[in-house]
Amino acid sequence: MQTKQIFNAMNIISWIVFIGYCIKVGAIIIVSLLSFFVTQKATENLYMGIDFSNLYRFSLSHYTVTILFLIVITCLKAYIFYLLIKIFKIIDYNKPFKTVVIDLIFKISYVAISVGVIGVIANSYITWLNSKVSFTRINIDTAAYLFMAGVVFIIASLFKRAAEIQSENELTI
Repeated sequence: MQTKQIFNAMNIISWIVFIGYCIKVGAIIIVSLLSFFVTQKATENLYMGIDFSNLYRFSLSHYTVTILFLIVITCLKAYIFYLLIKIFKIIDYNKPFKTVVIDLIFKISYVAISVGVIGVIANSYITWLNSKVSFTRINIDTAAYLFMAGVVFIIASLFKRAAEIQSENELTI
């Protein structure tokens, strides 16, 4: 019973984080669209104090690439929690080792490694760009996502082996 309560709490937390990332990506998209089509002043407070006004004045293409990095990484983070919510929705606590759950766990590891790799590229690009023009430096926590990808991949591999054992046990009379 205790485990089910923890899973329910984690499901609720996953929903909250997923909604938070959706709000963040929506705000970044809306404000960046405003900066492109309505007013350049929107770049001064892109999202929670991020000021890209100098970057926008320096180069519209660099501004666009930086915004795209932010949007893609935030979308991928939201997608990780969406996949986690799907796991909580379909998992059977009596027989948790199903191929659908295992595939979702592997998918989480692949998305996490994508966040890490894209984050490394984005951090390098932003560091280089920040040497050319001064703007609010954003830092994507790449090491955490790369490490998380490895841990989740190991867990998915263990789940896969457990599913094989569970299947063998079901066939044994």
